[in-house]
Amino acid sequence: MVNRGTTQQSSAPYNRRIVLDVIRRHGSMSRKEIVDTVSLSPQTVANITQELESVGLIVSKRLKVPKLRGQPPIAFALNPRGGKSIGISVEPGRVSAALVNLVGDVMMKREVEVDAHSQREVLAIMVRMVRELSKGSSAGGRLWGIGVALPGPLAPTDISFVGPTALEGWQDLSLLDELRNASRLHVFYSVDSVAGALGESLFGVAKQLDNFFYMHIGVGLGGSLVFGRSAYKGANGNATEIGHIPVVPNGKPCYCGNAGCLERYLSLHSLAEAMGLKEFHERDRERLPDLLVARDARVLAWCEEAAGYLRNAVCVIENMLDPAAIVIGGSAPRALIEHLVSLAQPLARSVRGGIAQPRERILLSERQDDSLILGAAVLPIYEMLSPRFEVLQQERRTDHSVAGLLGQRPVPRAGRL
Repeated sequence: MVNRGTTQQSSAPYNRRIVLDVIRRHGSMSRKEIVDTVSLSPQTVANITQELESVGLIVSKRLKVPKLRGQPPIAFALNPRGGKSIGISVEPGRVSAALVNLVGDVMMKREVEVDAHSQREVLAIMVRMVRELSKGSSAGGRLWGIGVALPGPLAPTDISFVGPTALEGWQDLSLLDELRNASRLHVFYSVDSVAGALGESLFGVAKQLDNFFYMHIGVGLGGSLVFGRSAYKGANGNATEIGHIPVVPNGKPCYCGNAGCLERYLSLHSLAEAMGLKEFHERDRERLPDLLVARDARVLAWCEEAAGYLRNAVCVIENMLDPAAIVIGGSAPRALIEHLVSLAQPLARSVRGGIAQPRERILLSERQDDSLILGAAVLPIYEMLSPRFEVLQQERRTDHSVAGLLGQRPVPRAGRL
């Protein structure tokens, strides 16, 4: 489904985002194709494309077509040099960061193992990474800001910041305000599963989907429901925390205080326990594909059990939410995810069975290695590239800056998306 433009004068920023969005989805479009897709007048589309090109967000080129009377049509595409953002992923034991351009290309990347219990150490690493990556952003295009992805839940709850799959011991996120002060850039943050979902929506396998469920398999297990290309947040921003849904009566004790939670059977931390490891380090993550090839007994046994829980989780998600697809991403190696999905076949019967083909019910991220940092980098530019009308209703601007042109709002402090 494609959003349609509106003729209301107050909705000009929305129409600009509509045009920018359809260009992004299709990769390249002529002005006539844009008009036919978004139902705006040719003159309105001409004005919008001219404005977007003048601020460097799109580029144009004449198409090569068989010789006809008049000038060949012009096609528009997102400008890779139209801007960049920095994405930072904070996981237990690791901080990763990357400089990403407007079309989702990772330009530079940094990764450091760290004791994530120490907020001061994490802050120092983030500041250093931002300074290094900012130097690489000087070659054209503005730096839109910093996005930070963190394991949730982030809103204060009984299970926030507890256990080895979360940032245990963190009491608040004020260090993100310190990051903003040190970098002098806008800082956005989100639960890692939400960031990953938005990344897949803009640049990944869910690019053409308006509604899907994103399952994030990393040190822990998270999820995010995307509806109308917006992540459903719930009453307090903690929606679809699937890792802490009890699935085994009187099962393994969970750090959240319950027992038998899904994350205790389907996560890298669960696999680490099966391998006799206290923590899951980067070198352990890198060894997993080789262990699968070598048919390591501990890894294979864990996969057999975890695949059953994955099969059941897919059935529950489909029956409750009826998403167009379940997209699986996260920091777990792709080889491991592929093996789990293969073992989970055939999928259980659900409301999606008979409507969607098995290969359409589960989609694997094609950006597995960069899934987290790409998702984080999306946060500063998501509102610009995704035409969500309700965002534009919050505040109207009349200045002629790029942000004003697109109907964006400045962020005075670290803001959650």
